[in-house]
Amino acid sequence: MSLVSSDLTIADLKNKKIGIFFDAASSEKATYWSEFLKCPMFLVSSSQSSDFEMTKEFFFRIYIQENQVFVRDLENRLLEIDFDKNHLDYQRRGHHGKKELIAKALGASKGCRKILDLSVGMGIDSVFLMQLGFQVMGVERSPVLFALLSEAFQKTQKEYLKSYKLFFSDSLSFLQENQTTLEFDSIYFDPMYPHKKKSALPKQEMMVFRDLVGSDDDAAEVLKAALKWPVRRVVVKRPMKAEPLLPGVIHSFEGKVVRYDSYVVG
Repeated sequence: MSLVSSDLTIADLKNKKIGIFFDAASSEKATYWSEFLKCPMFLVSSSQSSDFEMTKEFFFRIYIQENQVFVRDLENRLLEIDFDKNHLDYQRRGHHGKKELIAKALGASKGCRKILDLSVGMGIDSVFLMQLGFQVMGVERSPVLFALLSEAFQKTQKEYLKSYKLFFSDSLSFLQENQTTLEFDSIYFDPMYPHKKKSALPKQEMMVFRDLVGSDDDAAEVLKAALKWPVRRVVVKRPMKAEPLLPGVIHSFEGKVVRYDSYVVG
């Protein structure tokens, strides 16, 4: 797995202060991410690592300990990305290969193999696409999520994930800057969709995740830029009852909860 960083700033975190807390064995890694995130770092002992009072001035606290990297928010909610340990999200057994809705939408049966994932998030769809045999390159704009994803890809024991390439950039800038230098068969986009006010609160990981990524106010502009690329399909993941992000959907591949809107480009 290779990492590519752009000049994207940390502005999307606004006033949410970040601190890195590390053990003695993780100094080098902590220094790297401290410089990347432009945030302070603190050496803590094992007895101090769970001391919430000493760390609550930071909205996000990144812990780097031995072979583990995770983040907690101001309310001590946890978010960790681990492709090997978390089998529920990252190891789908009994899948149907090219018959999976996401594979159909992306054009697997038409020979589409090289996929650009414009919103990696926690990596669930990217990892599943790799499991299905696609070649995937991903873009993530949240610097903290980029750090968690980078560490997860670096330490995974799954061979099929070793070739994954992760970019740190916002999707719109990436599309505008790389149209003539990179080639893909299909583009996949899963923009953040707001919860309804009456819906149940999501689990703690999703609450931290939403605070990290914010809203996708530019989603329509991202899709417009993606549709200008010389690819065969652009696919947008949407909740079942949501309106299409833009007109022009050729076909929707519908599941029970989500659907995949396919725009055929060429």
